[in-house]
Amino acid sequence: MNSINSKSPNIVFITCDQLRADVLGCYGSHQAKTPNIDALAARGTVFDNAYVSSPVCAPNRASWATGQYPSAHGLSTNGIALDTASQTFMECLRRSGYQTAVAGKLHFKPQWSHARGDPSFATDVVSGKGADDPQPRPWDFPYYGFEQCALTEDHNAGSYASYLEANNYDPWQDPHSASYPQHVTQRSHVPVEHSKTNWITDRSIEFVDGFDHDRPFMLWTSYVHPHHPFVVPAPYDEMFKADQMDLPAWDEAAIEKWPEAYRAKYFAEGTGHEAIGMHKLADEDFLKIRAFYYGMVAHIDKQIGRLIHQLNTMPSDRETIIVFSSDHGEMLGDQHLLFKATHYRCVTRVPLVITLANQKGKRCNSLTSAVDIMPTILEMAGVASPSGLQGQSILRCVTNSDHTLREGVYVENPDCIRSYITDKARLSWHGPSAQGELYRFENDPHELRNLWGASDAAMLKHEMMESLLNALVTEAPIPQRRVAYF
Repeated sequence: MNSINSKSPNIVFITCDQLRADVLGCYGSHQAKTPNIDALAARGTVFDNAYVSSPVCAPNRASWATGQYPSAHGLSTNGIALDTASQTFMECLRRSGYQTAVAGKLHFKPQWSHARGDPSFATDVVSGKGADDPQPRPWDFPYYGFEQCALTEDHNAGSYASYLEANNYDPWQDPHSASYPQHVTQRSHVPVEHSKTNWITDRSIEFVDGFDHDRPFMLWTSYVHPHHPFVVPAPYDEMFKADQMDLPAWDEAAIEKWPEAYRAKYFAEGTGHEAIGMHKLADEDFLKIRAFYYGMVAHIDKQIGRLIHQLNTMPSDRETIIVFSSDHGEMLGDQHLLFKATHYRCVTRVPLVITLANQKGKRCNSLTSAVDIMPTILEMAGVASPSGLQGQSILRCVTNSDHTLREGVYVENPDCIRSYITDKARLSWHGPSAQGELYRFENDPHELRNLWGASDAAMLKHEMMESLLNALVTEAPIPQRRVAYF
């Protein structure tokens, strides 16, 4: 394996959870307040067609780390663990001599020891009972390739909870991602300087200051927000006004042609994680959620500015490469749905910006996938990629924005949903005899007219199904697993 040298760059991977691409100024939002992310984009390469491998947190994060689809790396859904022996880009870098650290949300393991089917789950989560401490134990290191970790998750258990308690704040007073209801919008009781977003930035800056600057480092700064529930500290809770937000894109008639999975999500009520009765929400509810969501994004942007400032003042002449992305998007009221797990592009299409030294800003339309992150980071570091990867480096797209990496991207769900997406259309297969999805982007950018059963789209459906089958066989086959014989 390659070793570091004087030209090996520092690599900073900045990620968010549930960040849509189109809520950033650099992706066309006229309402966003994201000057620091936009500044990164202005001096880097913006990928306009970057997609997830799965529209769910943990599976897609594991795809970043391993360069494989969930069906291959095994972390196919939230609530299970990524094998600690998995081949990650962090471990490849560490073995090559890189210093490695992560601050924030990793989510390679379950966040709760209680199963959701446990009757006590719904009551225990309010007080944090059953929440697992995400911080690795001393004997767990190197942890998926990280030499240093300061971890927090959607809940507050662990190091961040201890930090809040030391500053006389109750870690469980604010709603979190397993308490109810999930679409709540409110000001956090924790002031901004002690917020989770600031805490993640503070820990990242400490790692930067503590690195040996004679050697390259890889830092993963992983923000938990703008994940639901929509709780944000002042002044970001009042930065955007609900009555000034854009209305979500939806057409009530489209519900009749929805797959069953989306109908179940829309009409679900009760104590389920996201069973909030979305069919009962009105435009004003979604507008308020949008205002708080944009506030969460503005808060993250401010903290990214702090981190970049610290990187710019490091006592080193070594190049620092920044990669910025999100694990998936957010419905945010489009289709009158919230949260994630659908295959609409507002969930599967994510921001991706790569900033190299002395680079002029450019945009790239090439279709990229989360599985491309691992080989890209390794190539930037000058470290050879291991065998068994399903992604490919997109560094050539940074140097040549006209380069076409692939004709379409493949996306899979924990259940049977499989999608093939091109720059012109999306097809999603929901199972045998089930209602699927087919959309043409040119005349239907918000995916409001499902053409799955339309006679005039039969040829497109046939072509897209053939492409999906080809992707399943050639691009995303499960690698052969080695079997030990004794």
